[in-house]
Amino acid sequence: MWKKPWNLKEGFLVGGGLLVAGLLLQVTIGPINWDLFAAPVNYVMLALLLALVGAMYLLRRKVYAFEWMMHFQAAIPCLCYAVGLTILMGLTPQTRQGGIPWLSQMLQFWPFVLIWTWMMVIAGLATLNHLLRWKWREIPFIINHLGVFLAVTCATLGSADLKQLEMTVHGDSPEWRAVDEAGNGQEPGLAIELHRFIMDVYEDGSPKRFASDITVYTEDGKSVSGTVDVNKPLKVNGWKIYQYDYDARRGPESEYSVFMLVRDPWLPAVYLGIFLMLAGAACLMFFMAPKTKKV
Repeated sequence: MWKKPWNLKEGFLVGGGLLVAGLLLQVTIGPINWDLFAAPVNYVMLALLLALVGAMYLLRRKVYAFEWMMHFQAAIPCLCYAVGLTILMGLTPQTRQGGIPWLSQMLQFWPFVLIWTWMMVIAGLATLNHLLRWKWREIPFIINHLGVFLAVTCATLGSADLKQLEMTVHGDSPEWRAVDEAGNGQEPGLAIELHRFIMDVYEDGSPKRFASDITVYTEDGKSVSGTVDVNKPLKVNGWKIYQYDYDARRGPESEYSVFMLVRDPWLPAVYLGIFLMLAGAACLMFFMAPKTKKV
């Protein structure tokens, strides 16, 4: 049994234990299948997470580990592991299939998910702790920790609802069919009609800009027209439609366009969390700034 009080050493040991447990899960049951957590399952998981955090807070006086998780001795090691794994994720090309085993599918890698789940619980406990001992000077901490909890939780649970589809559209008729990253056919509930492919080129003939004039038809009877660029999507019924590719052999004379359709219903909550994190950090800098004395 570890001696109390627990310090940073125990925090790194807990994180190491989660890594080992994650590796064992990865070897025995395989990677996480996020499709199993799509709505409404992820909403149930969110409710269970909130209930767990609330129960841990109520039991903090009886279970020392819960009390310890609300202090920096747990937060700092957790943050070190989370940042380290995230950097590793950024340095490793992420692909649906192939690549480096485990590391190329970090969102399905049990150690990564367990560490970030630990981060979610710590952020939730810290938010609840500051909120329930309400004082005006606690506002920056509440905003900051709530932002961390929202961003991490919604990014994790929302990944199950993230859809990325590819649709190839010819200029002869509207297209309703798309494919996912695994090549499986999907029907996103909208059709795209290509009116004109647009390409601007530099003097040497290399592409400067390529875009498409399109009309989008939805199953509920809506039609939306516009020009889609690579970084300027058209937004329709929760989908963002990006210009993705074209017939490179024909160049400006391409008779079809390839569009990337992206739907991420949890993204606004993630953005809200990031905004709250930045706002909380700004408030902390303001309140902690040294006061100049009047002469």
